[in-house]
Amino acid sequence: MPFRVKHIDHVEVLVPNIDRTETWYRKVLGLKRVQAWDPEPVMIGAGNTMLALFHSTRAKRRLPVRKRGGHRVSYGYLRVAFLTDRAGFEQAQRRLGRLGVTFRGPVDHGTSFSIYFQDLNGLPLEITRPKRGPRPR
Repeated sequence: MPFRVKHIDHVEVLVPNIDRTETWYRKVLGLKRVQAWDPEPVMIGAGNTMLALFHSTRAKRRLPVRKRGGHRVSYGYLRVAFLTDRAGFEQAQRRLGRLGVTFRGPVDHGTSFSIYFQDLNGLPLEITRPKRGPRPR
């Protein structure tokens, strides 16, 4: 049987302050601590989605950006996207608004809707939901 990926386990994120970042993700997105090593990383997540928070004194996001076909293209990851359903998508927008987190959208992508915002460190995030039914796996 050939090797097959099931899903993304975690994304490693460099941040200037692990505790403050963990608190922000818990408050804004409801992510919970899954595991922690001494001194790092701290794993936070929901369901099968996890972020591994690592400390970095150079956690400023400075990637080269180029315009290509009207889209911004850079090397490395552009953002982390979290999947939810219709109700969760509406709740996320209300929560972001209550917390004073500026977001763009909803943006209609044809088969899905997304909102875009940044975490407290300026890292780009997305919350997305399919337009109809569950996404095929």
